[in-house]
Amino acid sequence: MTQNKNEEIEKLTNYIREKGGDAVEIPASNIVTAEWVRMKCLFGCAGYGRRFGCPPYSPTPAETQKVLDEFTTALLVRFDGDCGETTPARLVSREMTRFVQTVMYDVEKTAFKDGFYKVLAYTGHQCGWCKSCAAKENGAVASDCRVRNKMRPSMEAAGIDVYATCENAGWKLDVLSCTKVEGGTVLDSPMSTIMLLLLE
Repeated sequence: MTQNKNEEIEKLTNYIREKGGDAVEIPASNIVTAEWVRMKCLFGCAGYGRRFGCPPYSPTPAETQKVLDEFTTALLVRFDGDCGETTPARLVSREMTRFVQTVMYDVEKTAFKDGFYKVLAYTGHQCGWCKSCAAKENGAVASDCRVRNKMRPSMEAAGIDVYATCENAGWKLDVLSCTKVEGGTVLDSPMSTIMLLLLE
């Protein structure tokens, strides 16, 4: 069992880098929450209410801030680009969604098994564990989720300002632009997936 938090963070960071990503330790106090982030989910995303990892099922910014206040240490995780096939109708591949969510599940599980029971992951993208989420069914409630042991909200779904948090960590994120093509839109540049692990 790993007892030293610095050693655990190094172990998890090495695993993330082996998977093609990067990670940086940051104080939990450098993670920014904001109410406007949830409004972007409501008014800017077609996935609102269609996944249990998304609003209105996911934690509010205020709820997330209360959780953040219980931690001192976080690991900010980054993957650039995609690892699967995208189409105009799907800007992020299903393979990439499943890949990054599996990485974060494995990282959280590893830390827990190493003795760090106070650990919690925030993943990237809309939840991709199930082909069709039960949230789309009439009368669905959060407890209907089929994979609650694995499902985690994305940072933005939980009201975290990803851009401001990355800036606090020394990572610059550019706003993505898209070009309309037949059948939908395509990204003009590779997307960065940003995720978070709280660890105490």
